[in-house]
Amino acid sequence: MISIDISNDYNTKLSYKKHLIDICIKEILNSEKIDSAAISIILTHKEYLSKLKKEYFKVNQFTDVITFNLEDKNEDIDGEVYISIDNVLENSKTFKTSFNNEFSRVIIHGVLHLIGYNDDNENNTKKMRALEDKYLLNLSEEVINLK
Repeated sequence: MISIDISNDYNTKLSYKKHLIDICIKEILNSEKIDSAAISIILTHKEYLSKLKKEYFKVNQFTDVITFNLEDKNEDIDGEVYISIDNVLENSKTFKTSFNNEFSRVIIHGVLHLIGYNDDNENNTKKMRALEDKYLLNLSEEVINLK
C-alpha cells in the first residue's frame, strides 16, 4: 500500500492538487518496483528548512528540499519530504521555468532521495536529473498554485 500525506505549513494562498501529486509519486514508485511506502510531503518556508539543515546536517544554508528516511534497513519506504516554497519560487525565476514545473521537479527529486538515489557527485547528479526529466513528462497539468 502507498500512503501519501501533504501538509501545507506555508500559507493559505498556496493550493495544490493532491490527486495529481499522488499519481506522480505512485508512478515513480511503480516504475522503481516499490509497492509499499508511507510518504509525507511538508510544504513550508525556507527558514524552517534552513533550521532543519543546521540541526540535522550541520550545514548553514538555504535549500529547496530535505528528505528524511524514517524506515529501518530492508523495511518499506517511510519518509518525509520538506519543501521550501520560498526556494522553489526563487529557483523558478533563476532557472526561467514555471513555479509549477520547479515544484514538480523538487517533489520528484525528494521522492528519488527516499528511494535511495543520491546527488552527491557529478555522475549521480546526472542520473537523478535524467530521472527527474523522465517523470516530469508525466505531469502535464498544473499541480500547484500560489495566489
